[in-house]
Amino acid sequence: MTAPAHTRHATRPSKRQLIIETAERLFAEHGYDATSTARIATEAGVPSGLVFYHFATKLDLLLAVVQERPAPSEVLRSTARGRTVRLRLRAIVATMAEELEHDRAARIIVFREAQGRPEIASRAAELFAEATETVACVLAGAEDVVADAARVQAAAELVVSRVFLDTVALGQAETATNRHAAMIDLIAESLTDGVRAHE
Repeated sequence: MTAPAHTRHATRPSKRQLIIETAERLFAEHGYDATSTARIATEAGVPSGLVFYHFATKLDLLLAVVQERPAPSEVLRSTARGRTVRLRLRAIVATMAEELEHDRAARIIVFREAQGRPEIASRAAELFAEATETVACVLAGAEDVVADAARVQAAAELVVSRVFLDTVALGQAETATNRHAAMIDLIAESLTDGVRAHE
């Protein structure tokens, strides 16, 4: 599978991007409070002053780590093209787990730092809402769906919440699709009133 666009670099990353990537790794490993800007600069191989040239405060650097993430909508829309709800759910679960695992460090930071930091909590809510809206749209477009918009929305919230919990909080991305087979069947039956279309 081709790497997501945000991971492909035609050239070496800029110093700013290198600082963000280093901060992301260290914040995920040690936590925001336990990571000094001096350590970030040292591990990024840049002068300490360069961190503050690009980011006025350490909080600004944290916000850049969290906010400069690719939106989930494009990847989810492009991979969930199956005709039926079940096929779309399988693609959504697999894609979400893969993307969340790929961006695991940033997701851990969001999950941890949202507690007590309104800016991070707000970004987490935006990402969750965007992913949920995209999943709802993808499910609503399946040829066998008969459920109303409220039920489709509830199904999307369940899928996004569960895959995020398993992948980020529990670290079980590799088995997401297999472990979610029963959930996929339950949601598919709910959205199609039990009708199994030919897949």
